[in-house]
Amino acid sequence: MRAKLLAGLPLIARVAVVAVLAALLVTVTSGASGEKAGGVVRAELDGQDARVTMPTGDAEPRGLAIYFHGQGGGVNDRIDGAWLQALLRAGWAVASSEFHGEAWGNEATTVDTENLTEWAEEQAGVPATLYVSGSMGGATSLNAILHGDPDVVQPQCWYGAKPAIALTKMGRVKGANRFIADAYGGPAPVDRDPVKNLDELPQLLYRVVASPQDEQVGLRDNAGAMISTLTQRGYEVTYRLVVGSHEDPSHFDPADLAQFGEYCLGDGESPTSDEPPAAAE
Repeated sequence: MRAKLLAGLPLIARVAVVAVLAALLVTVTSGASGEKAGGVVRAELDGQDARVTMPTGDAEPRGLAIYFHGQGGGVNDRIDGAWLQALLRAGWAVASSEFHGEAWGNEATTVDTENLTEWAEEQAGVPATLYVSGSMGGATSLNAILHGDPDVVQPQCWYGAKPAIALTKMGRVKGANRFIADAYGGPAPVDRDPVKNLDELPQLLYRVVASPQDEQVGLRDNAGAMISTLTQRGYEVTYRLVVGSHEDPSHFDPADLAQFGEYCLGDGESPTSDEPPAAAE
């Protein structure tokens, strides 16, 4: 197994204790609804904090989603918010990693994805079939699909909120160019710039959420390019038109994510697709 805890009994012991304590969380209710919160299991995988959160209630997971955080996020980013909680309430387990912080989909983050996937699948008992990403997480997740071990990295569905995938077009994202240069030791290689490798992506179910008013991650260069390229290839790509800036909360619609999750499981209809704006044509 590629996902390895750091050597040494003390760390293994700590992880075991955390797992036991996490299992006890299923008896704790959350919110006014009285629902049982899902247990949380944590580990350190090759130096990166990782977690998997089990579904709300007592049922076994129906599926496993991997969440890829944006710039400035981390292992706990959005997991306890309404957006990803919608998946947990629908029976999904949700796993996440630190992904080397602001690493913008470099080689280390692809190894992180492989490690997290193998470990989280062992915890949840189901395969990871859904990738969910926010902003920079779009680059992290797509590079994992493009460069990861195909025997490990095999999602059936990909959901990207305001995906930041054109690494040479990130000048309006504060600090992004510096983070990208640090992550790659200079400019990102062409094969690690997802927007330049869209033709190599496999035929998954894709849903893209983006706003024409996003002043940081331009729709034409990022989400628009992805929609156009994958549609031309005959892939199933649906688009959700939202409004406002890069930070507008409309990008994170719990009902939309939950519906796509049901569709990914084969238990529901595809979310409707808005007409892509001119920038995406």
